[in-house]
Amino acid sequence: MLNLFIILLGLLVLGLSIGLGIVLPISRTAVATGRGRYDDKAPAVPKSHILRGIVGSIFGFAILVIGISGPFVEVPAGNVGVVTNFSQVQTGTLQPGLHVVMPIVQQVVNVDTRVQPHQFQEIDAASKELQTVKLTGTMNYHIDGQYASDLYQRVGTDFAAKIIDPAFNDFIKSVVPDYSVNDILAKRDEIRSLAKTQLDANLAQYHIIVDDIYIANISFSDAFQKAIEDKQVAQQQVQTEQQILAQKTIQAQQAVAAAKGQADATVTLATGQSQANTLLNASLTDKILQNQYIQKLSDKITVMLLPSGNGTIFDLKSLLGQAAPSPTPSAAP
Repeated sequence: MLNLFIILLGLLVLGLSIGLGIVLPISRTAVATGRGRYDDKAPAVPKSHILRGIVGSIFGFAILVIGISGPFVEVPAGNVGVVTNFSQVQTGTLQPGLHVVMPIVQQVVNVDTRVQPHQFQEIDAASKELQTVKLTGTMNYHIDGQYASDLYQRVGTDFAAKIIDPAFNDFIKSVVPDYSVNDILAKRDEIRSLAKTQLDANLAQYHIIVDDIYIANISFSDAFQKAIEDKQVAQQQVQTEQQILAQKTIQAQQAVAAAKGQADATVTLATGQSQANTLLNASLTDKILQNQYIQKLSDKITVMLLPSGNGTIFDLKSLLGQAAPSPTPSAAP
C-alpha cells in the first residue's frame, strides 16, 4: 500500500513539474501565427524556470522508480517474511509490521504461521482381513515462524502436497492392516491418536507442528458394505423373533399360573365340602332323618307303618299327632 502511494506521489510530482515548469511557460511566451510559425519578437522563457521544471521532473521520476521497485514491505499479522537476495534465501525472518528492503535486490515472501486446516485426499488401505478400507481426514497444523526460511528453502510454499499428504498416506497404509474391520470403526480415536503422534514426529523436521488430526470418514467396498447391511438386517430379525418368543413364554407362564390357581381353588373347595359332609353325616341320626322325611311329605300322601311281625296297619301321621304332647293348661286365677 505504501509503495502504491509512493508511485502516485511520483506521478504527481512528475506531471506537475513537466506541466507547470516546462509546458505551460513555453505555451504562454510562444505566439503562433496563422501559418504555424512563431513570432521572433515574443519574450523568451527564463532558463531558470525551465531548469526547475526539469529538476522537478527528474525528482518525480525518481520517486516513481522507487515506488515501482517496492522498498517498503508490510508483513501481515499472523505471518513472517522470508527474505531472498536475488532468489537466495536468507536466514532469519521478518516479523509482522512494516520493513524496508533493498529495491530490486531483495524480495520478501510471506509465510502464514497461523493454525490452518488441510484436507487429506481419500486413501485406500487394507484391513487385517485384506478388506478394502477408504479413509479421509483433516489435519490442523501451523508453521514454526522462527524456521520458516528453512522450510521455504527446503520445500517451498506448496509443502502440503509435497510432504503432508505423502506422510499421512504412508501412515494409514502401514497402521490400518494391524486392525480388523470391526476394530477400525471401534478404535477410530486410537488410530487418530497414533496418526497425530507419528505425523508430528515426521513433520517436525520441516518445522511443521501438528495440532490435531480428525478422521472424517471411514468406508468399505460396496460388496462388504452390503454384507454388513445384510448382517444387521438378519440380527434385527433374530431380535424380533426373540422378543416374540419371550412374549409367548410369558403368556404361557401366565396361563400355567392361572390354571394352577384354579386347580388349587377347586381342591380347596372340595376339601371344605368333604369336611362339611363329614360333619353333617356325623350329626344325622335315624330318627332325625325319619322326622325330616315325614315333614317333607305332602298332605295328600298317607303313610302307614307296619310293625315287623304285626299285621296291623297304623296311620303314621295319626300316631305322630297323638304322640305330640298337649300344651299344659294354665292355672285359673
